Amino acid sequence: MTERQRQVLEFIAAYLEMKGFAPSMQDIALGLGLKSRSNIHRVIHDLKDLGMVRLSPGKVRTVKLIDQSVDKLIAL
Repeated sequence: MTERQRQVLEFIAAYLEMKGFAPSMQDIALGLGLKSRSNIHRVIHDLKDLGMVRLSPGKVRTVKLIDQSVDKLIAL
C-alpha cells in the first residue's frame, strides 16, 4: 500500500466516524489538500482492487471500508 492510499483510507475512516456517512471524491480531495478529484478516483479504485474498499457504481458517497481484521488474524 502506498502512502497516498493509506492517507485516503485513514481520511475515509475518520470521515465516517465523524459524519456517519461516506465522503465524496471532492470531500476526500479537499480533506487531503488536493486539487484534482481524478487522483482520488484512481486511488479509490486501486484500493478497491486491493480489497480495502467497496464501491457502488453510479452512486455518490458509496465508499465502504472492508474490515481487514479477520484476514489479519487468519494470516497469523
